[in-house]
Amino acid sequence: MSDSKHLLTAIKTWAAVAWADGKLVPAERAMMKAIIEAAKISDPERAVAATYLDEPVQLADVALERIPPAERLHIYAVACGVPAMDEDIAKAERAFLDRLATALGISAEDAAKARAGAGL
Repeated sequence: MSDSKHLLTAIKTWAAVAWADGKLVPAERAMMKAIIEAAKISDPERAVAATYLDEPVQLADVALERIPPAERLHIYAVACGVPAMDEDIAKAERAFLDRLATALGISAEDAAKARAGAGL
């Protein structure tokens, strides 16, 4: 992703997945902090991204239309890895991933491959 606005949206998407079960476990928080730190975004954008770890992010909070179609499957595949950080993958996280796939226009076949790739 070359546009930092798209990357910030992707980070918010991944944070929403992490919050899908209503909590951010230490492994999810550590992973999200590492992503934010490594992301090619500005310091002000990094500060915004850090707020995604303070309070739950909902799917409705994410401007998915900002994600270019060519990036959507990649964003979804990474999203599938977020709940895999937690030893206990909640039903709410699985349901969230289903809603996210639909919202991003990911085919059922591609979504299944992405989930399988993440071990879900």
